[in-house]
Amino acid sequence: MKLQEQIRKILKEETNTSIRLRRRLSMLDHEVEYRLKSTYRPAYICINYVSGEELLAVVMEAVIESMYFNYFSNIDDNSVEWGEIYRDMVKYITNKYGDKIKEYYHINCGN
Repeated sequence: MKLQEQIRKILKEETNTSIRLRRRLSMLDHEVEYRLKSTYRPAYICINYVSGEELLAVVMEAVIESMYFNYFSNIDDNSVEWGEIYRDMVKYITNKYGDKIKEYYHINCGN
């Protein structure tokens, strides 16, 4: 019974995501992974950020900005459609990478 509930939950989350974003989730994943490997290196994050939550917020904003300019720039950034895509990206990044980014900070910088 729990497996069926889990499957329903996952399918519901996937269908709630904007179709325009669903087509670009692999690019979103690439952006997050790339930034963690190249931009936000351990020595840099320990000096500039005070917590894993702050690092998550900075990474998320950088990724969303990059996604907008690379894939969604034809959408008005004040539109309802962009607002929905923005919220979906925040939710996706938080759910998929939130704990990973916080753990990355704690492993490299301590508590």
